[in-house]
Amino acid sequence: MRLDILLSFCCLLLVTNAENEEISKDLSTSLLNGNQTVQEYLQSHDLKFLPSVFQSWPKVSISNAEFDLTCTACQGGVGAMIDLFLLGASVEQVEELARGLCTLIGVIDMGVCNGAIDNYAPQLQHIVTHSHPHVKAAEVCAMLLGKGCGAWEYVNEWTVDIPHGDKPEPEVITAPPPGTPTTQILHITDLHIDLNYEIGSSTECGLPMCCSIGAGPAPSQDKAAQYWGDYNCDLPAWTFRNMMEQVRDNHEIDYIMLTGDFPPHDVWLQSRQQNMDATKTVVDIITEVFPDTQVVTSMGNHETFPCNNLPANDVNSGPDEPSWLYNGLAEMYSHWLPEDQINQIRERGAYSLKLRPGFRVVSINSPMCLSYNFFTWMDWSDSGNMLEWLLDQLMEAESAGDRVHILSHVPPGGLDCLGAWGREFTKIINRFENTVVGQFYGHTHNDEFQVFYDTETNSRATNVAFVSPSVTTHAGLNPAYRIFTLDSGHNNATYRVMNHDTYVFNMAEANAAGQEANPEWYRLASVKEDLETEAMFPEQWDKLVRRIAEDEEMYKKWLRFYNNDGEGFVDVETKRDKICNLVTTSNLDKRKCEEILGPT
Repeated sequence: MRLDILLSFCCLLLVTNAENEEISKDLSTSLLNGNQTVQEYLQSHDLKFLPSVFQSWPKVSISNAEFDLTCTACQGGVGAMIDLFLLGASVEQVEELARGLCTLIGVIDMGVCNGAIDNYAPQLQHIVTHSHPHVKAAEVCAMLLGKGCGAWEYVNEWTVDIPHGDKPEPEVITAPPPGTPTTQILHITDLHIDLNYEIGSSTECGLPMCCSIGAGPAPSQDKAAQYWGDYNCDLPAWTFRNMMEQVRDNHEIDYIMLTGDFPPHDVWLQSRQQNMDATKTVVDIITEVFPDTQVVTSMGNHETFPCNNLPANDVNSGPDEPSWLYNGLAEMYSHWLPEDQINQIRERGAYSLKLRPGFRVVSINSPMCLSYNFFTWMDWSDSGNMLEWLLDQLMEAESAGDRVHILSHVPPGGLDCLGAWGREFTKIINRFENTVVGQFYGHTHNDEFQVFYDTETNSRATNVAFVSPSVTTHAGLNPAYRIFTLDSGHNNATYRVMNHDTYVFNMAEANAAGQEANPEWYRLASVKEDLETEAMFPEQWDKLVRRIAEDEEMYKKWLRFYNNDGEGFVDVETKRDKICNLVTTSNLDKRKCEEILGPT
């Protein structure tokens, strides 16, 4: 379960049928005075579908009727929570109410419940009481659940002023001549290193993440955590070290892209120091194995504490201001990045780096787009001015004639990135389609991509975002890393992606061989060969989506790559949802999905 958003789901359940602010205020007053328990209020309502939603959010598919009920529950529940805080309820009182809801959403272990609530409730109190004007439930639920819920039109009505008048004519993209020099770069993402991984602990412990000290001893050998890892768990540090040694010994790479999420998924147990310790472990291993290799980074949503919640510098975040995180990351990255970029990280958690003559990497602080970053409730219109900053960097790059790779963590098109943020980001990418020649993300843990289309006619593919699979095995995946081949080894390089290859090892087989034998890494997929693409340019990715949609055998092949060839992978999305994700760059706009697959 996504414990990082447990408390918001508890808020959804505080009431299930509040149709206006007066009802939620009456209920919150009743709860505050002890006249009624949450369970007493809920017992007459049919909420059987909600636990499965919470277990798989945001990838789960639900019916329109279930969405409407969830939205109604959200507005009433969040309204009750807001009123409780504004009526003077203490953090402890709200925490007690939320604890009573854990079993209703499938969280049986009260340690997990208590830890998650204790971490998030103080920040929620600050956000509610210091937002001006006070945030409303209809706004919160519009951000959490997306289009069609609450004040979704209002929270998405902001725009970024993008200068279109001087846009150059789109260049005709052609493949370089055979024999053109190329370079290779490594992309690793979503490592989720578990520093408490314990061999012999239970892999089926009833917690959202097992194999750690708190999981307890395994009841039998077949349910015991093995040396290299487990499909129900995050990854031990020594397995990640093996991965880096495998890359060093088998590939010639120019630089490394590292796109965040270093701490494990035990968010109910975490602290600032624990998250920093996990990050430092990752940095130390990479530095030891690749002491002289350039590394460029972007921040994930798990580096923060509590997970996901990252305030912008221009909001009143009180004791939760982000300097502890930015300064900590800057210090750890100081041997990889120049002083100017380190200072940019200290300021906003993002930076722009001219890596080669004519080539820049722009690293975006993408937690600013997260729908469950509660600090966006204080300012959801380009939180932290991240898009305005990106626009400035791309204007500068275009003026200099530089090509740009965007490095980030959260792809723009999913349900967990604010719809307006994705919409405005798409406009920026289309304005600078000649300049932005590569985008690299993680976050979903799966092998995916997103095709961008021109915003005027929605007919021409203009850009593509590469979403690399995770290093962690959590949720049934094999550990993966990706090698991108770039047109970048000559004076007139375009820095476009020519191919990418994904490497994995089979976790079950590695554990069967034992810790004395290194895992057998193998190339799972080479895109041009295995998915039979002519080239790696936007129009070819558009064609690939249509083939995946129409050809069942091609879909099955792609699905194997999508889940890292993982034996324990549990599929919670429909085929339609997966394909829609490939052509959606803002969750407000499903036109291309409906064009390819027809209306729902």
